[in-house]
Amino acid sequence: MNRAMFETRGATVAARTGVGIGAVSFAIMHLTQSDVVDPVATPVSSYALTWPGVVLFPLGVLSMALACAVLAVRGVGLPREGFIRFLLGATVVMLVGAALFRTGSPMTALTVEAQIHRYTAGAAFVLLTLVGGLATARMGQARMSPAARSGMLWATAASALTFLTTTVNTFLPWLADGGDWRGIPQRILLVTLSGLILALIAGSADRTMPVPVRSLAGMRPDIAPRADAAPEPVLVASKS
Repeated sequence: MNRAMFETRGATVAARTGVGIGAVSFAIMHLTQSDVVDPVATPVSSYALTWPGVVLFPLGVLSMALACAVLAVRGVGLPREGFIRFLLGATVVMLVGAALFRTGSPMTALTVEAQIHRYTAGAAFVLLTLVGGLATARMGQARMSPAARSGMLWATAASALTFLTTTVNTFLPWLADGGDWRGIPQRILLVTLSGLILALIAGSADRTMPVPVRSLAGMRPDIAPRADAAPEPVLVASKS
């Protein structure tokens, strides 16, 4: 196994592990903090205010940032992906900010730290949704399978819809009583974006794997040159 193949596989494992750790962290928070956090009416970031979410929440967010960082460095295997990689790099910065700055408590006013958390998390969701949209468009140029492109399209559409719903429920909580169930679209958005990142990882891994070269032994007899074949004549210019 050459070094390039090892680095490619190592990057793929690191990115998938990041998404996996994020999913496990959020799952544990939901199971262990069900008595203090209402998953229907409470934002996901509220888990960071009590144990063990105070540790698991930043761990989960930073793990997703790791996966995005791998994609930003390696690319996603699509043509003209410079802007996509830039958006993924910006997503990493936003996710780190959302992990470092905690949300505020419902009992307290919206602090500066809580505002930084809110807008960095929102920006990360927007950036990833844009990445999904651009990747969907580039998939057609890369001649990827219709199934992969359709899956990316639906994931992007679901992300955009759930983010819009979450935004309305946050800033206009009285509209359709959205403040009472704003936790639901947030959790759907989290799952959808995790799936979108996994799809990008799969696409990048497929495009960066080396293409095997067929040996002469595996070629058809009528194509492979014969060992006992006479050499082609070589014409030599004469001085006479």
